[in-house]
Formats: sequence, C-alpha cells, structure tokens
Amino acid sequence: MGIRRWRHRGQDKLVLSKVWPDGTRFRRFMPNRTVAKQLEARIDYAIAMGEWRAVQKELARGDGSCLDSETNPTISEFSRDYLRYCRVNNRSPGFKEQALVAIRRLLGDVRLRDFKRRDADYFKETRLEEGKAPATVNRGLAVLRHMFTVAVEREFLDANPLTRYRMLKEVQVPLRILSYSEYRQLIDAVTEEDPVIGVYVTLLGETGMRKSEGLRLEWGHIRPQERVVLIGRAKSGKVRSVPLSDLAMESLGKLVRFLDIPQVFVDPRRKKVWSDPRDPFQHGRARVGLDWVGLHGLRHFRATQWLINGVDVNTVKELLGHAHIQTTMRYVHYVRTHAVRSVLEAQRKESDEWRRSGGDLDPQVDTNWIQSELESENREGGNGANLLKTLVPEGGVEPPRAVKPARF
Repeated sequence: MGIRRWRHRGQDKLVLSKVWPDGTRFRRFMPNRTVAKQLEARIDYAIAMGEWRAVQKELARGDGSCLDSETNPTISEFSRDYLRYCRVNNRSPGFKEQALVAIRRLLGDVRLRDFKRRDADYFKETRLEEGKAPATVNRGLAVLRHMFTVAVEREFLDANPLTRYRMLKEVQVPLRILSYSEYRQLIDAVTEEDPVIGVYVTLLGETGMRKSEGLRLEWGHIRPQERVVLIGRAKSGKVRSVPLSDLAMESLGKLVRFLDIPQVFVDPRRKKVWSDPRDPFQHGRARVGLDWVGLHGLRHFRATQWLINGVDVNTVKELLGHAHIQTTMRYVHYVRTHAVRSVLEAQRKESDEWRRSGGDLDPQVDTNWIQSELESENREGGNGANLLKTLVPEGGVEPPRAVKPARF
C-alpha cells in the first residue's frame, strides 16, 4: 500500500493505493510523486478526523472534482508554476509574463489534459482579430507550447499537444534605422522631458545595450579610467565590456549619484530607481516627429553606426552580446556603405592582381575557343561581332571590336 511503481501495459507508472476503514481499497495512477503525496496526506487526514466517507464518495465519483487543481490544473493555474520555473531557468522571463496575459485571458479556463489544437486555433484567430501582428501571435503560441513542454517534464501530460503545430507566416519588414541627426534630436527632446531619461537614451544609443540592461546598470559597472562599461546578465549569459564614447562620458557626468542606491538611473524627486522610462521617452520622440522609433531602436542604431564606421562584424557581435553571428549579420543588410566598401575593396584587389600579372587573361578562360571562333567568323566574312554579342551580356558595354581576343 501507499505510493509505489507499477508496470502497466509495458510502462512504469506511479500508483497510490490506500485502504479505507470499511475495508475497501482506493487505487489510482498519479502524474508525479508530489501529487501522490498530497492526496495520500489528504486521505490520511480525512480518516484521522472521521471525515473519510465524504472524501471516499468524491473519489468514487470519478469526476476528479477534488483533484482537478492538483492533477489536471487549468492553464491559468499552471501558469503560476510555469512563471516560477521561468524565473529560475530563464534570463529574461519578462517576455513570458507579458505573453501569458493574453494566454490566461483567452485560454485560462481550459485544463491541461483537455487542451486541443482547436484551442490554439481559437487563440490564433482571436489575436489576429484583435489586430495583433503574426509575429506577436507566434510569440504567444511559442510561450504556450513551451508551457506544455514544462507540463510534460513535470508529468502532468504525456505529450505536448502543440508539437509541430503550424505557426503563422511572418512577413519580414525592413528595419527603419535612425540617422545620426535624428538620434541627436531625439536625445535633446527626451532630455527636455526628463534629464535622467535623456542620459539613459544617450547611453543606450552609445553602447547598444538593451533597455533592461540600462535600467539595471550600477555605478560599480562603470570604469571611467578605462572608459568602459561592464554589462552582465545578458540574454546570452555573457559579461561584455563596451567602450564609452565622449558623449556617453559627458552625459554620465550630469547625473546625481545617490550613495545609498547603487543603480545609475534614479528619479531624484522620488529617490527611486526608474522602472519604466516610456512616458518621457514617448513624449520626447513625439515632439520631434519620431513616433516610429522605440527604445530597442537605439540598439539597432548603434549596431549600424559601428558597421558604417568600419567596425568589423565579429567585434560588433561581441559588443552587442549576441550569441550567434547570424543575429549580427542582419544589420549588414541595412548598411549600404558597408556592403559597397566591401565589394569595392574586393574588386580593387582583383584589378591590382590583374595589373601585377601583366594583364594576362585568367588561365581558367578558354582562350583557344575564343580564337577558333574568331577565325571561323573571319573566314565567313564576319568581323567578330556575333562572338562579342555572345560574350557581352544584353545591355552591357561592348569592348572594342577586334580580330584578336580582347582583354576581358
């Protein structure tokens, strides 16, 4: 009796077995040992207090009314455990907290074991009707799928109902990047709204740090002698060192430092750390007509500025704290000067090598074929024009006509 393992239909399952005072037996499969111990304690307490007949009737009905919240919780009930799991295992649980607001509102009453794919379809369709972008809906579905993965790990479910669930197609929209002139106008406008948030915006734009990293920044992370700032607790798990520009150093010098508060960005009126700087930022950007830019746009701005000014991609990757170079490479597509500079350098290198070789043709080109075709056309009374049409792309510039192979 009690809690034990039982092999049933080729699988090892956890079983709770108890004998009631009237001699009848209660036996039930349990999803995990924690739930089994809770139910065992409830039965023992009911027997000790003489209330076991009521509990026996509830369990005998088979509707699980007294166990639903323990063995088959609703999505809303399980989301609390899921958030505790995320706060321990994820570096940035705030995104999941935000996504769970809509999940609880639309699917909170559905129990884990009763969830069907049509419930996910309902969530998807409703969010689209609310005007949410496909990317936003997909992020919510991803959080929901991960929550079911955790439920499987904790033995509430046997399988994830959203495995290989089809997501919405996302249309990639080109990033709109601030120009340097717009960036300085934004700083001035936000500074007029709130000087502390003005410095916050400047530091985000000069270092490329994430908005949460900026709010957590402490004075001990800033090394003025070395002109660097140490940024930790990033999504990649790395601690990185980012140089501080003259503008960043000048801005930091305008802040008031509170000895009893380690954080950098503090509201001097309330003497509390800033937790949400959106109001002064939004008012400031509206004044200069930059409503389309967000705080994360300052990170995009800094990445492109580094690339425009010749910082190599690998260095930008380390400064931004990206775990994979593919994440950094997306900024290259928005930096035309970087692409043009790279192509021109490669072409100039080719041209220099050609000159050093004395102007000889590339040995990979079949010059014998060109010579034979020219001689054949000359015998037929041609002047090489047909061959040149073959070699020169349509709309291209023809090289000078000649009876000998031209230098390409």
